[in-house]
Amino acid sequence: MLKSILHTGLAVPDLQAAMELYASLGFEVQKQFHKDDLQADIAIITKGETAFELLQFNDPSHPQIQFIRNHIAIYSDDLEHDIAELQQQGYKLTIPITEGMVYRFAYLQDTAGTNYEIATDKTTR
Repeated sequence: MLKSILHTGLAVPDLQAAMELYASLGFEVQKQFHKDDLQADIAIITKGETAFELLQFNDPSHPQIQFIRNHIAIYSDDLEHDIAELQQQGYKLTIPITEGMVYRFAYLQDTAGTNYEIATDKTTR
């Protein structure tokens, strides 16, 4: 079942400048890292229960950027079931289930073009 919003992912042209902007709004950097497979520098910033994933893509030609650049991440306690259910509702699977650093996740897109990352703990199967 889909449970809660994890974060909203936003593509930014300059990660350092974006982190500074959000810091001026009271957000704190929780984690900063580089993803080799995407050639992206990423920061997770939070304020209270609100979280953003800021993504600076260093290779704009990567084919997955169009689905990752702006997305809503939702926590699932049954990833396979939720993906199947969303596909039955007309959502398009754009990135299949992937083992991430913290979560297992997949990306889907609704008919309006909104991108969703559906994620679960790596231990939940």
